[in-house]
Amino acid sequence: MFHSIRWRIAITFVALILICIGGLSAYLLQFVKTDYVDNLRMQLITQAQLIADASQPYLESEQVEDINNLTRRLGENTDARITIIDNDGAVLGDSEKNPETMENHGSRPEIIDALSVGMGNSIRYSTTLNCDMMYVAVPISAKGTTYGIARISIPLSEINESLKHMKQRIVIGTIIAALIAILVALEISRATTRPLKELTQMSRKMAHGELDQKIQVTSRDEIGGLAEAFNTMTARIKEMVALLTNERDKMATVLYSMSDGIFIIDNKSQVTMINRVAEEMFSLSADEASGRSFIEVVRDHEMDDVLQQCLKTGKQQTKLVQTKPGKHLLGVIATPMESEAGCLVLLQDLTELRRLETVRSDFISNISHELRTPIASLKVLAETLQGGAIDDATVAQEFLHKINIETDRLAQMVNELGELSRIESGEVPLKPVAIDLSETLSQAVERLRAQAERGEVKLELDVPSDLPKAKADKERAEQVLVNLIHNAIKFTPPKGKITLSAKEENENILVTVADTGVGIPTDDLPRIFERFYKADKARSGGGTGLGLAIARHIIEAHGGRIWAESIEGKGSTFNFTLPTANKP
Repeated sequence: MFHSIRWRIAITFVALILICIGGLSAYLLQFVKTDYVDNLRMQLITQAQLIADASQPYLESEQVEDINNLTRRLGENTDARITIIDNDGAVLGDSEKNPETMENHGSRPEIIDALSVGMGNSIRYSTTLNCDMMYVAVPISAKGTTYGIARISIPLSEINESLKHMKQRIVIGTIIAALIAILVALEISRATTRPLKELTQMSRKMAHGELDQKIQVTSRDEIGGLAEAFNTMTARIKEMVALLTNERDKMATVLYSMSDGIFIIDNKSQVTMINRVAEEMFSLSADEASGRSFIEVVRDHEMDDVLQQCLKTGKQQTKLVQTKPGKHLLGVIATPMESEAGCLVLLQDLTELRRLETVRSDFISNISHELRTPIASLKVLAETLQGGAIDDATVAQEFLHKINIETDRLAQMVNELGELSRIESGEVPLKPVAIDLSETLSQAVERLRAQAERGEVKLELDVPSDLPKAKADKERAEQVLVNLIHNAIKFTPPKGKITLSAKEENENILVTVADTGVGIPTDDLPRIFERFYKADKARSGGGTGLGLAIARHIIEAHGGRIWAESIEGKGSTFNFTLPTANKP
């Protein structure tokens, strides 16, 4: 309860009021009591003077025996106890008791004061009457001679009873005032803290993202000023959040669209954010990565060394890192962030770039090899002819025939390169129509049957009778088939077999050319569709090395795909798909 400012205000207010009322009540009680006693004392002094005057003649004439009667009569008239005492303290008369039985009163304080200063009074408990009594005594004097003391006393029970009733009224009044004060304090504290409660509730809503908060300003005091400041702050925060959200969305869009992996690392080497590419690289979500150390996420000490060097030196660090042998080559760039302690780590996957560089290098090597052989042959033949072989008609004719063959090889290579270039660039438009693929397969087999028979290779065709028509360019489809069958014949030893089959599969027609030849090495299998790429065994068979590259581009231009499966020494299977004629 004391944690609430409302109750602190109310309790403080009520406590202050109760202290003030309690103090005021105590003061009033004491004041009333004192005033009441003082008034009563003055009355008793007046009465005591009158009694002294009345008893003075008796004492002066020494009529002591009549004094007791006088005190009784005066006591009956005044409703007070009256006592006449001589200068020695002996009781001469008393309105309530027999003087002869009473003790000497010379030691009573009021008697002593009356004799010494002319008036004495005291309040004390009376064992005779069992109550508090007020005593007032004055000397009985005449012409400078003191004959005795007149004392009057009354019980204070009535005064105490009156004061008791007054105290009860004051206590009741105090309680009523306290209740009213509590209600007023609660209302005042409620009215005072209501805007603060509203501010607190709205602040909590803002903390949960509800920024459209505005408090109603109902006063011009400090609370009203606080409400205005809150509204201004809310508007500014909303603007800033909108700006930050916009910037965050822009950054998120940039990070999402980047092809490189991004890590944002704090000064404790912990990951605070990663982008989509980084998630895919390391097969984990941003939530899983957040809060973990960089090395836990990437699990590579070389990458972590780059980060640690960046954090240590505050300078950009770069390094090429091979994650797994032959798998991924990453360019790691760690850049310190100026706005906060930490680094931005950029991971560039250079695997494809390295593969393309390898392809380029192999392409240059292969084309150099392919051109070197016919050019060297042509040079040797020409030099031989120049050396005198031209004079021998038979030899000259043979050499010219070889020159013609080498020239045809070069021309074929140039033509195939030109055709491949045109196919890749789309300059050779396809004319896809509904064709009978069974007929196309049969025609391709018949074109190469003689070659297969010369190599003692058996050609088989396995095509179902209900094979649907394919949507393809007939001439180009036959070119692909001839290329694949030709390669199969070339690399299948005598007594081997080549099987051509086709079947419908998922609105496509799957064509398969399977042989029992030498097969393709596992390392060469992914690259056999590259330009000029040849496995070592394939080089021995001649050819330009462009046929499979041309076949791949033709099939892909039809919307299909081509691939190879092989076990070295057990044969190869080439597959490609073409869409059916009824496929949308």
